[in-house]
Amino acid sequence: MKRIPQKKSIINLLYKYRKFLLILALFIFSFSLRAHDMNNDYPFGWDQVDNAWTAKNIIINHKFPLVGMVAKQNTGFFIGPIYYYFISFFYYLTNLNPIALQYVALTTSVFTFFVIFFITKKLFNFKVAIIACFINSVSFLGYLFDTVQWPVAFLPGISLIIFYFLLKVLKGNIKYILPLAAISGFAFHIHFTAIFFPIIIVLCLPFFPRNKKTFYYLLLSIPLFLVWFIPNLIYQFQHSSQLSNLSNYLSVYYHGFHLKRFLQLTRDGLIQFDPYLYFQALKPLKILVIPLFLFVFLRKSISRDKMVFSYLVLVFFLVPWLVFSTYKGEISDYYFSINRFIVLFILSYLIFKLFSFKNMIIKITVLGFLIYYSYLNLNSILHYDDGGGLRERFEKVKPYVESNHRIEFQEGAAESYIYYYFMKQKGVEVY
Repeated sequence: MKRIPQKKSIINLLYKYRKFLLILALFIFSFSLRAHDMNNDYPFGWDQVDNAWTAKNIIINHKFPLVGMVAKQNTGFFIGPIYYYFISFFYYLTNLNPIALQYVALTTSVFTFFVIFFITKKLFNFKVAIIACFINSVSFLGYLFDTVQWPVAFLPGISLIIFYFLLKVLKGNIKYILPLAAISGFAFHIHFTAIFFPIIIVLCLPFFPRNKKTFYYLLLSIPLFLVWFIPNLIYQFQHSSQLSNLSNYLSVYYHGFHLKRFLQLTRDGLIQFDPYLYFQALKPLKILVIPLFLFVFLRKSISRDKMVFSYLVLVFFLVPWLVFSTYKGEISDYYFSINRFIVLFILSYLIFKLFSFKNMIIKITVLGFLIYYSYLNLNSILHYDDGGGLRERFEKVKPYVESNHRIEFQEGAAESYIYYYFMKQKGVEVY
């Protein structure tokens, strides 16, 4: 039997597992970027402080909340409480050290990375998934999104999973109705814009398979969706006045649909393109990206599956855009986060198609652009300093602790919580 040289066998082994090794290397690179300077880059602001106090109340005072963070001030509507319990696990492991927020954000970014990879791979192919993971990893604004510990960080990943489950149902695999309902209900524990998911599903109902089995799975899905609202419903029954506050809020800020307002929100409706386009000169072109994607995607062949996919892409953009065009209150960019990773796979697919050209000049141009894009973004990441990270805040509080100078409790103030943590380490209870 002829013996294979050891060097050749190693090369064969590396080639055999090249895809696994590539995604592993990319994951390590992405994770390292997000972990490289956590004490400076991860903010400890109002929301994070509120989360820390809630975790402390759960762990120390055994106060178990029935609702999560308020959806909008004075609305009487809260997201579900599961995120509070999730972060409490990390605060328990760190003995209430606010460094827990960094581990929460890192865990969320790991979830994000693998959701992008596995779902994009299933929707397209391995190469598009690699491009998507790479762009999200090196994007400076993508990095900023990942390094904030807040429930919204989970929303784009959950949205991409819902997109995939809904696509499977529309293609005839009705068993996906059950996980679709469960994760749509769970999303209401993440952010109030989860309200878009039921609307999207309703708009897709006409394309569901029409048979008794579909009806059966739809019936089964109702409790899987509603079970997530039980804590909130108990809370609302205990605080009935909150419902009237929500009704009053909607009556003030809902003004109906107006085409002019819809057109005014064009920038906001497509705002999730901005983090990935990066360059100011490219951002105005975002209005052309979706039509270009649909043209390229449908150019060679048009099938029911492709039309369903295209319809879903449009609905995930149009629903939040249309809903917020009926609202006259303040709108933040992250209110449109449900289509953040839809944007990502659109751009990644177009880049993949450009690489597919046989023309070497096009390939070199695209590769050169990606290298330049990566250099600028990575430079921003490596030189970023939030200014509100734990290191600076710890240094600010330490002199008060050492001189026995009390810091009074102040809602949302990082110094209050850090002072509480230091004093607890000394065995002194405050507040």
